[in-house]
Amino acid sequence: MEPELVLKTTPPRSRRSAFRRERLGLDVDELASRIAISIHAPAGFGKTWLLAQWRRELLSRGAVVAWLTLDGRDDSARFLQGLAAAMLVASGRPAFANSAKQTMNHRDALGDLTEWLAEVADLGCEVALMLDEVDRLPDATIRVALTYLLHNAPANLHVLLASRRRLSLQAAELQARGLFLELGLETLRFRVDETIAVLGARFGESLDIDLKVLIHELTEGWPLGLQLAVAAIERSTGVELAIQELRACTGDIQRYFVESLVAKLQPEQIDFLSCIALPENLHPDLCLILTDNPRAGELMAELRSSTPIFAESQGSDWVSIHPLAREFLQQRAAGLPRGRRCELHLRAATWLEAHSFFEEAARHYLSADLPRQAYNLIEQCLYEIMLRGQFGRVIEWVGELPAEEVESRPRMCLAAAWALAMSDRPEKANRLITRLQSDPAIDEEARFEAAAIASAAAYFSDRPDDSQAIIGRWIESPPKASVKALALLANQQSRLALFRGQPELARRVCRRAPQFSWSEGLDAIRGFSEWVIGASYLWEGRMVAAAESLRGTLQRAEQDIGRRSSVATLLACSLAAVLLERDELDEAATVLANRLDVVERLASPDAIVSGFVTAARLASLRGQVHRTHDLLEALHALGEERGVPRFCLVSLGEQIRLHALQGRADSCQVFWRRFEEAIPPRFHDPDSLLGLELRLHAGVARTYVLLAQRRWSELLAAASDLHERAGGVRRGREVVLALLFKSLALHEMGCDSQSSLQEAHSLAEEYGLRRVLLDTHPLLASWSPSHAMGGVQASSSSVVESVSRASLAKVAPSRLLTPKEQEVLQLLARNLSNKQIALALNVGEETVKWHLKNIFGKFQAGTRRHVVDRAYMLGILETER
Repeated sequence: MEPELVLKTTPPRSRRSAFRRERLGLDVDELASRIAISIHAPAGFGKTWLLAQWRRELLSRGAVVAWLTLDGRDDSARFLQGLAAAMLVASGRPAFANSAKQTMNHRDALGDLTEWLAEVADLGCEVALMLDEVDRLPDATIRVALTYLLHNAPANLHVLLASRRRLSLQAAELQARGLFLELGLETLRFRVDETIAVLGARFGESLDIDLKVLIHELTEGWPLGLQLAVAAIERSTGVELAIQELRACTGDIQRYFVESLVAKLQPEQIDFLSCIALPENLHPDLCLILTDNPRAGELMAELRSSTPIFAESQGSDWVSIHPLAREFLQQRAAGLPRGRRCELHLRAATWLEAHSFFEEAARHYLSADLPRQAYNLIEQCLYEIMLRGQFGRVIEWVGELPAEEVESRPRMCLAAAWALAMSDRPEKANRLITRLQSDPAIDEEARFEAAAIASAAAYFSDRPDDSQAIIGRWIESPPKASVKALALLANQQSRLALFRGQPELARRVCRRAPQFSWSEGLDAIRGFSEWVIGASYLWEGRMVAAAESLRGTLQRAEQDIGRRSSVATLLACSLAAVLLERDELDEAATVLANRLDVVERLASPDAIVSGFVTAARLASLRGQVHRTHDLLEALHALGEERGVPRFCLVSLGEQIRLHALQGRADSCQVFWRRFEEAIPPRFHDPDSLLGLELRLHAGVARTYVLLAQRRWSELLAAASDLHERAGGVRRGREVVLALLFKSLALHEMGCDSQSSLQEAHSLAEEYGLRRVLLDTHPLLASWSPSHAMGGVQASSSSVVESVSRASLAKVAPSRLLTPKEQEVLQLLARNLSNKQIALALNVGEETVKWHLKNIFGKFQAGTRRHVVDRAYMLGILETER
């Protein structure tokens, strides 16, 4: 065989440690039934990496796997010679050597290819042909030989192709029959969970999940970008410095673009990139206007196929520049003379305005020092940006525009008022609302919208009673003609229904409301309505229904509006709380990651409470005690800063819970005094919607104080009162919580606690509340309704010991651990703290620390999580479910 063919038929080195993309495995239903799969994307998107993964999968199931890397000299005859050589290497069958010799004699190419296919069919086993860099083939070879190969492939042959551009394979018939599949750039992008997995495998817990998600957002799922980020972190003196390098496109990422991109381009291409770097999104016609180059479309096509800097849009000529590449290109564009830059901005603005891209045009007009044109254009689109749910962008524009321009333009004023009302600056919205309401020229619909904004501002300030008073008269006589007004009113009614403890009514109002559809995809009005529906299930404690409702809507919100948009943040906070209750901790952390700063600025009070408390509990479960404290104190400080008592009470109540689970009665009493001092006057108003919510939080906090103080009779009375309050407003989790407290109190008082425990277990199982028992008290997680409670007279310590003995069945016998270490490991797997483990085993906390030190050494682990993971891997811990 020619040396060149040896190289072309040699697959790339495959590392077993390489990240395996489970969702793109050949055993996935979407891929398993295809005879041909074509993957196409620019450089750096892991095409060859994926082919190597597929090769390993196929070899592991006994398939014959041939590899062939193609180039521009592969005409039909040379292509067939490569096929014969690849199959000879893969199968060792002499017939393919003869086929290669015949091909060298240059007989009829399609006839030779037919014989090659017959030889493959004669192998009688699964065969895979992997073709890399197919885009380098001559067009004639693609149109004739490769297309013929695909259409005549025998049943045992799978063809897997990788290229930098979409191929003209004339495979419509195969696609219609479900035999051919194309995977593009969007499929090859890393999803956030894959990025987290890659970074976790490399850096473990030393890189927190917020930074992992931030890196994912910076690289936008670009596999090569992720590799460069990993290299930057490994070489940097600190993670934050590496992130700054990525954002500024310096260091490794800049070297990549200089050495691997610019150095290989022609001067015409470099000049072209410098001219088109200013807009975020590009169209061939826009590039022509910017460059005055008649070859603009051709140059764009060349760069799209040869470089990783452009992201294509599905079924569109539009492309966007990858953020990392755009930062690099804009650095080069900044070197152009100022007059040239202004000219490019003006050209872009003129073209974008003519094609109705008003916001993008306005930004270019501002950069071209033409503010008047920019103000006129942003007035035309700012309200639509708000409706789309991009409140953050609206607030950015309001910050850039002169106040008199905003206030003098009614539609712009409405957009600004909405965005400010549903943010951390509702007081600024009120000034704009007053300006709107004082205008004698506005009609009834505009007056209603101003009232709706005022109501939303009150709600986002956690004043539901004021919100109800403002919108009340419009509920009685809503604007009849406006679908948008009726949809807005439904959202207002539904959230107030939740405050009154009417979750089913909230859902019914949302579902019966007229659908205001002004554009494709999810928008702010519909997104808020979908959030209320999901939050209503969370209110009732119905976690399965809540997860189903919130997951799909969050995915749509992230796709249509953005991951860090207000709507997506609302949904994420509620979904994270649901996932925590369902004990799906990793997904909960991923959903909430790199969002808390947006939660603080653009979320409702309910979402802020859910977000901060869920983040604090996740940190606690991971042993990050300081982060838990910081998050809860941040929530308290936020409450004091904004004058929102609920934030302070929730923060103090959660700290009381944590101290109670550690048995710190004095600390609980200190926090309870602070809790009482923070209670606002409306707490005592029986008709106040806010008071209803605050009294519920106070009831839960008080039960934990009594639990820590072991005042069982008072705990029983407090739990009964909590049960009545929670049941009255249909708060499912709090109902289960109250029943568990009653069970604990009755047990410690020597009474029959079986009925309360059984009811709590039944409701928790029905609702999907998997963590409520453990989070209420560590003992409860192991109790079952059929448990005899150790006899009514048994002490709590004997109960704990019997529970611990029952738990040993879930730890496989091992000579590695002593019996006591096995008990400690079992409780460690349940996320119990040292204090809780000591209580459960009736030993001192120092004894627990001594056992843990031995376990850490035996497992060669650095963290509690690492110990548990190693135990599962070694089979010492068995899966509970």
